[in-house]
Amino acid sequence: MAIKSKKSKAFQMKWKVIGTLLFFVCAISIFFCGVVATNIFKDWSRDVINADTVYDTQEFHEFFGETLDQAVQADIYYRSEERIAAGEVVDRDKLISGFKRYYGIVDGVITGNTEINDTYDGLNIYGSIPDSLQENLAEYEGLVESRLPSYYQMYLQRQLDEYKNCVRYLEGMKNFLYYVEDENGNIMGGNASKSEIGEAERTLVLSAGFSSDYLGKNPYYFDAYDNPILEQSNYKFFGAIRDPLLPGDAFYDMWQDFSYAKQSLPILFGVFAVSLLGLLVCLVHLMRVTGQKERYGKVQLTMADRIYNEVHFLLVFLFFVAAFLAASALMETVMQGTVAFWSYVFATMLGALYLAAVGVGLSYLLSVSRQIKDKSFFRNTWISASIRRMSELFTGKTFRGWMVIVMLCYGLGNCAIMGVAVMAPYYGYVEFAMLAGIFLVLFNVLCMYWFIRALRSLKEIMVSAKESSKGNFSYPLDLNKISPSFLNFAEDVANIQEGFKNAVDDAVKGERMKAELITNVSHDLKTPLTSIISYVDLLEKEDLENERAEGYVDILHEKSYRLKQLIEDLIEASKASSGNLTVTKMRVDYKQLLLQAMGEMEDKMEAAGLTVKLSSSEPVFIDADGGHMWRILENILSNAIKYSMPHSRVYVDIFKLDGYGVLVMKNISAAPIDFDETRLTERFVRGDEARTTEGSGLGLSITQSLAEIQDGTFGIQVDGDLFKAIVSIPLWPEEEEMEEKEGE
Repeated sequence: MAIKSKKSKAFQMKWKVIGTLLFFVCAISIFFCGVVATNIFKDWSRDVINADTVYDTQEFHEFFGETLDQAVQADIYYRSEERIAAGEVVDRDKLISGFKRYYGIVDGVITGNTEINDTYDGLNIYGSIPDSLQENLAEYEGLVESRLPSYYQMYLQRQLDEYKNCVRYLEGMKNFLYYVEDENGNIMGGNASKSEIGEAERTLVLSAGFSSDYLGKNPYYFDAYDNPILEQSNYKFFGAIRDPLLPGDAFYDMWQDFSYAKQSLPILFGVFAVSLLGLLVCLVHLMRVTGQKERYGKVQLTMADRIYNEVHFLLVFLFFVAAFLAASALMETVMQGTVAFWSYVFATMLGALYLAAVGVGLSYLLSVSRQIKDKSFFRNTWISASIRRMSELFTGKTFRGWMVIVMLCYGLGNCAIMGVAVMAPYYGYVEFAMLAGIFLVLFNVLCMYWFIRALRSLKEIMVSAKESSKGNFSYPLDLNKISPSFLNFAEDVANIQEGFKNAVDDAVKGERMKAELITNVSHDLKTPLTSIISYVDLLEKEDLENERAEGYVDILHEKSYRLKQLIEDLIEASKASSGNLTVTKMRVDYKQLLLQAMGEMEDKMEAAGLTVKLSSSEPVFIDADGGHMWRILENILSNAIKYSMPHSRVYVDIFKLDGYGVLVMKNISAAPIDFDETRLTERFVRGDEARTTEGSGLGLSITQSLAEIQDGTFGIQVDGDLFKAIVSIPLWPEEEEMEEKEGE
């Protein structure tokens, strides 16, 4: 039962992936809730929560005030097109200031001593104009006479257009009812009667000095509204809003938007709460299973967990600060109401930044969780690491702690002696100053001697290490001459020298014993084997009438020659591996040497039914020993003849590559190669595991040794039943230079 409890499904990778996906789904849901809520509060502020109806919102009050302005402008200020055309609504100051601004006229002596007449087509001069400004006066007077009348007509046209726009705006407001009358009760404008407004559910009464004597059914005073045009007039303004609103105007659209936002908020808050709860559950789950494959199992840390926790926290904090600043800039851009396309682009960028921040935060929390479960959180802090480094100064892991104390004492000693030498004359003790100077010199001379002695010890250790790198492990390192500062170091180097020396001596002794054993045994075997072969040859020349005896003689002949070949291969393998073969390098034509070897073995190839396909586009000259290369080619060709599938092809490629002449021989193996390809170059390993074919199992091992003593390489690659032998030998120097030139 205990084992089953440990292997909880929650720790499986698929549940971790599912938890991570659900975490990000909840995070995305929270983001969209935030986006929708931001849009709602951008349009309605907090009124969408506090207000019961759209009539109680600040947005409705502002829009209602704008509509009131349009009604006051149309029916109290302008009243009619005829009044505008007659110039009764012209504001003289605004007209003249606009004219001056339009034509760049600056007020000064001329404008201060003149006045534009009431018909706006000339100047009246009241003051004196200096002679120097007479020319400017004429220019100003001409501008007024020629340009001001047309500007006056433009001014009237703007007023007329503004009046028409107000009328069109009010005509489109089906839910806005208003009635205007003067102090005598005469109707001055409106789109409803006084009685209709009195019957409305929400009635507004506005007038200068108006008291609550209006007998409306449900008067609604709009105290926040302030309009100087209405205040300066003696008109009464009666207004109302339909309730319920009729579709077809901006008031209805505002009510509809408010209702949708009001209904959406509970759903939005519900989705947000569920998403937040799901996010917290997924986070707890991920923190519980992160870094483990089973309950109570070993915690596997990641690369992020190796960062000091203070540094990790600082990086995450800086990322969040940068993300917050970038998000604030994006939000401000989106809230300003840019082009729809760019709003979508910025919103997408904001979402990507939000997901990146969520991912970084999740990664940090999971890292903290893994370290807490591994009990390495406090250990993986910079403070803890600093304390450990300081403690190592006194434990001998870096260097002995007393060296730090000596260095501190040296600095403090110099400061103390210098202080005495400087302060003694000030108090009249010149003798103490002189003694302090002498003591300072002696103190530093002794410290310098100790320092130089330590450097000499370091030099001795470095020389010993250099000699060891050259293979001279007998170089003497006198520990008595080493400074105590580096004594441990010197002892370690001496131990390394002794260990290497013993290992090399053992290896040389073993190789020598193997070589002597092979040489002696081979020699002892070769002498009686020669006699056996001689007597077998004599028996073959005898006229034996017994057929069975002749068969026995043939077997003896075959096996004795095979044993002889084995002994010769063994001796050659021993010499090649020990480096006792002489190498005489010369310029060798790789292709021609291969063709000669193929010619020598042509009969065996035909008997095996093999066809050789040679590919060599250019002559390749190598720097090699011809005899050793002949043996290499003979071995790999013999290997192909012995182990290739009958009646198949053998492909040989010769080419140059990176300063080497490379020969690649490929053949299909008759038997499956179901073992490690590297074993084929070991001694006494054969491709035929049943050992039914001839051969000693030394051919490829000898080939590898012969290639290496010529500074080349020999390798084998196996792909299914495809066997590939690769022999790389350095090119002849001239060939290598030509290859480099071709590469350039």
